[in-house]
Amino acid sequence: MPVIDELHISDIRGNKLGTDSVIHKRKIWFAGIYYILAAMLYVLNMFFETVRPGVFATVFLICVAIELVIRRDITFSRFIDKLVAAYIAYNTLSVIWLIRSGMPYTVYIQEFVVSLLPVIFYFVTAHHDDFRFYRNFLYAVLIIGVLGILLQIIMPQFYIDYSYKLSFVSKADAATCRVRMDSVVGSTVLGFISVAAMLASIPFIMYGVNPDSRTAEQGEGDKPGASPHDNTVTGIKRIRIFGIISFLINMTVAFMSNQRSAMVVAILVILYFNYLIFFVFRSLDKKYFIVELIVVALAFAGLCAVRMDAVMKIYYRLVSLPDAIGERSEQWIAAVNNMYSTWLGNGLGANGHKALGIEDAHVIADGGLVKLYCEQGIFGFSIFIYIMLLSLKKGLRNLGTCYTELGIVAVAMLQSVGSNILAFQLTTPIFWYAIGRIHNNVEILTDFSDVPATERSPDVPTHSGRKASGSHGSIVGSIR
Repeated sequence: MPVIDELHISDIRGNKLGTDSVIHKRKIWFAGIYYILAAMLYVLNMFFETVRPGVFATVFLICVAIELVIRRDITFSRFIDKLVAAYIAYNTLSVIWLIRSGMPYTVYIQEFVVSLLPVIFYFVTAHHDDFRFYRNFLYAVLIIGVLGILLQIIMPQFYIDYSYKLSFVSKADAATCRVRMDSVVGSTVLGFISVAAMLASIPFIMYGVNPDSRTAEQGEGDKPGASPHDNTVTGIKRIRIFGIISFLINMTVAFMSNQRSAMVVAILVILYFNYLIFFVFRSLDKKYFIVELIVVALAFAGLCAVRMDAVMKIYYRLVSLPDAIGERSEQWIAAVNNMYSTWLGNGLGANGHKALGIEDAHVIADGGLVKLYCEQGIFGFSIFIYIMLLSLKKGLRNLGTCYTELGIVAVAMLQSVGSNILAFQLTTPIFWYAIGRIHNNVEILTDFSDVPATERSPDVPTHSGRKASGSHGSIVGSIR
């Protein structure tokens, strides 16, 4: 039975480290279904007020942590592990100076469960199948996104009331609700997870692609139920089609969220995807890049002819981005000038949404990086930035296997300039999962030796790591 049973660790140059570096994959159950469960809870909350997505998500995050501890998957053997541990410890201890500054401890607890507890996803990647994780993540985001599109079209009264109650909109009418697409999570969260899902769709689109040669796939056949990684020719085509559909839907959702930062990074992701296809992996001839540019230009011209108002709406939102940053800079400066300690910061949660209504609290509603600096001070923020720099450096050096994770980290950093992206239970886990995946850099190879040769794609690796033809491949994009 062709199941994935081993992980082969690769170094940062993409070279196999040898048989001594082979570790066995273990299924991390709670982390694997976290996003599916969270999506279902947010949908149910629209109909049942007693369903508390935040509370259930917190319990589930604790379950993820307990499972990792029981399996002994939380280790601090590497320097990056120690940095992440130091980051967690520092923010945990920040409750001391947060309370001393006059803030209630409830602010700390509420921020802890949304921005610090999800850091546990950094440790998930050591023994987890990223194919399943990203697939479930895409399912969850598609549920939220497609539901949001339907609600935008139909706009039922119960959804208008729901949006107003959760402060998604300032006025309870259909016109106001249609300004931004919030779905059931809010436009800020929706904008980020939809762009992250665009990046997570790329490995599915590129699944089975041999970057070194465009070998034609021969043979037909299918072996249903053998493995979640269906590596027959028909199965690979299905996976790619799923990736394309997911990419296009999430791109649409990102623009419909009407979040300026989400629209900007969505455009950057599209350019990044083309760069990977045509210039990094060279899986398509560059003449198709010219064809794509012509098609896009014609499609844009057609859209302008049919819906010029929608095009201008997006244009005005994008060009107003610098002004928005300028307006928020006053809020940022005021928060920085009123820090409890420049070196220690104000403490976890002191400048977040949880501090709204507290006297003398300088809430940073839009500006995740400034918020982190004010709460963590020079000490804590330096640890965070160092983790980011190491992650970006290793991701760039290992672009062939970490292109999705590198994109997610970069997108989160860009959007955090103007939005509190890393302060939600739907955004923070995928961010830290990406960081962990970059540093674990796990390549999963599958044993397809019992799949008939006529049903096997020429790009699919065998148990020994050799393909039916061409060079070896990996589960994420099957690309080096």
